[in-house]
Formats: sequence, C-alpha cells, structure tokens
Amino acid sequence: MRNSHKIYALSGSLLFLLHTFFVPVQADELDQVAMAMEQWQYNRLFNPSPADRENEKRGDVVIYDGLTDVSVKKALDENFDRIQNMMFTRTVITDEDGEPEIDPITGNKVVEDDGC
Repeated sequence: MRNSHKIYALSGSLLFLLHTFFVPVQADELDQVAMAMEQWQYNRLFNPSPADRENEKRGDVVIYDGLTDVSVKKALDENFDRIQNMMFTRTVITDEDGEPEIDPITGNKVVEDDGC
C-alpha cells in the first residue's frame, strides 16, 4: 500500500494574488487578510488542533510562509517532536527590537534565502 502524504503550502503572496484578482478590495482590507493569514499560521504552528496532529502523524507537512525568524526559532525550540512536519519559506529577518529589517534600496522586508 502506498503512503499518501499531503503538503500544505500557506502563502500570503498567493492569497494576496487571489484576493487582488477576484475581489476588489482596499489596501487596508489586504492588510487585514495578511494579518489573518499570519495569525492562522501562528495558531497552526503553536496550537495545532487534534486533527492537525493526526495529519502530522500520517506524515503531512505544512509550509509556513513569511513568519519572522523569532517565531521560527520559537517553533523549533518548543515543538522539536514536530519539526519533520514543518517547512519555512521567506522567513523575515528581524532586528534587535523584533521588528522586520527593511532593505534600504527596495523598501521590502529582508527575508532569509531558503535556497529554493
């Protein structure tokens, strides 16, 4: 019997694109969508439901996108038993105050190079 593993990719960029092209919204609404997506990822990472834990036991992997380096470090430290079910992309680098570092040329948040 073949094992069936699922990989869940949570991409704020994808959500932004879908929301932009299919629903006309104001900029503050996009910020709210991005904040809700970040909160969902944070909750999924630190407070998985029993169903989420069951999926992980079957080998499912969740790709977390755009979380801060502080959140990623905390997740890895506190959830060592679940590391094999986590993948992080576009991790935002923060300064000593915990604020995202901003590239002075582009004005974008600085993210770690995930090698992809």
